[in-house]
Amino acid sequence: MKVFITHGMQVFTIILSLLILTVGFSTAADAAKLGLASAWLFEDGGGKSVKDLVSGHDGEIKGTLDWVKDGKFGGALKFPGKGDSYIRVDHDEVFNSDPYTFVAWVKLEAASWQYVVWRNGDVWPEPEDVRHLDIWIHDADYPVFMWHVKGTVGRIDGKTIVADGEWHHIAKIYDGKNVQMFIDGKLDGEAPSGGTLDTSESPIWIGARPGNVAATGLFDEVGFFTEALSEDELNDVMDDGLAGYAAVDAAGKLATTWALLKAKK
Repeated sequence: MKVFITHGMQVFTIILSLLILTVGFSTAADAAKLGLASAWLFEDGGGKSVKDLVSGHDGEIKGTLDWVKDGKFGGALKFPGKGDSYIRVDHDEVFNSDPYTFVAWVKLEAASWQYVVWRNGDVWPEPEDVRHLDIWIHDADYPVFMWHVKGTVGRIDGKTIVADGEWHHIAKIYDGKNVQMFIDGKLDGEAPSGGTLDTSESPIWIGARPGNVAATGLFDEVGFFTEALSEDELNDVMDDGLAGYAAVDAAGKLATTWALLKAKK
């Protein structure tokens, strides 16, 4: 009888685990609907590359960036404000997504002209006006979003000071018709896109652009979504961090659990 009860408890425990995994798989599936294509969490702790937790679009560290432990979520990278020190991510067609959402946590020092993200080639001046993803910090320490539609520039100047030595969440949401700037989860500016954003085969630069304009401070939790997030979704991402929205091999975990259940019979 004791053996039977013990075996029954083992089966119950495994079934309970299956239920938990099923719920987790459902949550992951729901999160995947947000279209998270790349997530650079800066938890590597060292080395010359930054792992993309989602799809392998790892970034190459150029110049000298310092790995630090005091990020917004775990580790972070410290940028020295030098144009030769940044992260370069090779082109992939996913980064031409229409619509999209780009997010980043930054803790920037007050400095003259800085860059969060650039995507219009490796040289300056840029050979073509085809900015698809472009966020920089004005000399007056507020954010600026720029983009091009058939070579015509679009621009949003933010109202919130973000280069002040404090953590701020920056998000650009483009829904195919409008561009929105969110700072710390709140709308800080918006404008009609003017049409479909121009695309290119340019790499992504994080923390600088060609021409020696660069960020001074910390970066953490940089992500690219192939959907235009709602305000509520954006705030959840901001508060929870990107790790929970990255794909997980829930199917493999379920298969392993079923194997254990069969072995106990």
